Order: sequence, then C-alpha cells, then structure tokens
Amino acid sequence: MRPVCLFIVNGLGMGNSTRCYAVIKKLSSVMDVHVLTCGNGEKFFQDKKDIKSLNIMDALFYAQKEGGISVARTFMSIGDLIRLARNKSKQLETLLTKLKPDIAVTDSEYSIFPLRRKGIPLAGLNNSDVIVTEYMKASGLPRSIKGQFWLVELNDYFFHRAFMDIVISPAALPTPSRHPKFKRVGLIVRDEILELSKITQTQKFPAPRELKRVALMLSGSVFASKIGPGLETLPFKIDVIGREGRSHDNVTYHGKLTNNVELLKSADMLVINGGFSAVSEAISLNKPTFLIPVPGHAEQHINGLLIEGLGAGYIVSEADVVPKLARFHEINAWEGLAPSRRADVNTAGAVEAAEALIAFHAQVVKRA
Repeated sequence: MRPVCLFIVNGLGMGNSTRCYAVIKKLSSVMDVHVLTCGNGEKFFQDKKDIKSLNIMDALFYAQKEGGISVARTFMSIGDLIRLARNKSKQLETLLTKLKPDIAVTDSEYSIFPLRRKGIPLAGLNNSDVIVTEYMKASGLPRSIKGQFWLVELNDYFFHRAFMDIVISPAALPTPSRHPKFKRVGLIVRDEILELSKITQTQKFPAPRELKRVALMLSGSVFASKIGPGLETLPFKIDVIGREGRSHDNVTYHGKLTNNVELLKSADMLVINGGFSAVSEAISLNKPTFLIPVPGHAEQHINGLLIEGLGAGYIVSEADVVPKLARFHEINAWEGLAPSRRADVNTAGAVEAAEALIAFHAQVVKRA
C-alpha cells in the first residue's frame, strides 16, 4: 500500500497553498496526499488532481490595526483564538481517525497536538530559523516590527524546533540552519514559474522607460496593501492581482486569482507584499521588484532585506509606489540597486523538499 501523507495548510493568504502544492506534485507519485486547509486554501485546492481529498477546518487570525498586524489586539483576542484552536483540534482529530496518515506536514498551522498524541511523525514547512538569524544580524530595523518578532516570529522558531520531527526550511542562498532539525532546501516555487525563470534568469532588468506592464501581486489575505491614487498617471499598463476595484485607463483589477502565471509572464516588473512565496517567485523570475511589507510584520521586512541584498529590488511603503516608479521612469535608472546575485540563488526547493519528506518517511518505516 502507498504511504498516506496529510498536509495541514494555513489558508490566510495564497502563498502557503501554492508552496505546498509545488511539493505535493512531486510527492503524489509515491504517496497518497490529503489536504486539510481553510480560507484561500479551500479555493486553491478544490480542483487539484494530485490530492486524494480536500478537507476544511476553521481559520485562526491576526488582529488588524490600520491595515497592519496589531500584536496588542491579537493578544486581546486570545479567548476567541483559544476557542478556534479547540475547534481546529477536534476537526483534525476526526480526520486523523478517518485517514490514519503515516506522516503529516504542516505549513503555518499550529493545531498539532492530536498528531502528537497519536504518535504521527510530523514535518513542518517553515523557515523561521532564517528569519531569526537574519533579524539578529540586521541593524537599523524599524521599531514597529520588534513586538511581532519577539512575540510571534521567535516563538514560531522555538515551536517548530520543539514539536516537529523535521523542518523543511527554504532559503534563497545555502545558509546554514540554526538547529539540526531544520533541513535547508532552495526556494519552493510553482513549476510554471520555474519554466518561466529558465528564460528570465539570465536577462538584465529592463530600464524603467522600457517597462510596458507592471503586476501588483498583492497578498491574498486581508493584509493586502492598498496602493494609493495615481496608478493611472504612470506610463505603462498595470495589473492589480489580489484586490477588487474599478478598472480604468491603464489599470486593471483582477481580484483574487488562484492562477496568476500569465499575468506574471507578461509583466516587466512586480510589486508584491512580503510573503515568502511571493518573494520566492519574484526572485526566481528575476524581474525588478518593489516589496511592500505588511506594517508591523517582522518576517516580511526581513524578506524585503533579502530582495534588496540580492539586487532584486527595493523595500517600499504603500505611499512610495507611485512616486518611486515615476522617479525611476524620469531618470531611467534603478537608483541605488545593489549588484545582482541571482546566479547564487537555488530554486530547486520543491524537489528537495519532496526528497526530504520521502527520506523522512523511510526513516520512520525503518524505526518501526
């Protein structure tokens, strides 16, 4: 009989789902893969042939303030979060009784104790060790992200270190991991993006006046940035993905899409929020990128530093997007851009992650 693998995927944004599916496609030839998800994950996985079943659970949340994460409000909502966590545990318990998985993989989901109680081997898909290392190395970080780092990101690292049997940790560069449980792999991106990157990875950035089309690939979550007025004044076509709006002149709103590959293919430049899946695909595609971190989100700011350090683009605010694009177009130069390190980037993470999970299952069988 084929091994049974359960993926438990956070559905707050779309990136967790696209990343997990890239790995699932490699695993499905040797394992029966089932998915438990919520939110955007439900929509994303509903037509995927590589999974045996799609199962839905409740979703946890971050509290918001002025479009960003509020650590204080999230803490004040702890009662609601505890009740949701209990419901999620019950839903997971029921599914485990039905499926009896041989291994489970979580991506940004933390209701794992039914898995621990049943002794199911558990892998995490998480690069919190990279975020912790880069945060500790960085200087001049904004005060607004410190609370979220110490209360959320650092605890995320310790959670995975304590409760996972193995952690698949993607990174652009072959950096050492902080702990033996963390298995370093390359960036995990969709197959379609890898195919496009074969064409774009060695190309030079177009000059700003050569831009014909820009894709605003905003987060699929409630934290998607709200780009201010003035997009229609820019001298190129703009596709806004992830937000609803009234299309006019050169600006087209596409809302949430489960497949944005054609729009990314036609774009000469990207404007993204700072989720790691979007960052991974932007780096892979080797197109000039503006990254807008969600306010108060330490991981997204660190991801922005990665973009800048690789010479792939810039950290900007919502208000900066239009004036900076206008400025670069006026001088026809990518002002202050670091030298490109695209040649150093590893984009084989989906294959490497699948291989690591297959090896993990083999170790489980051997120990049994």
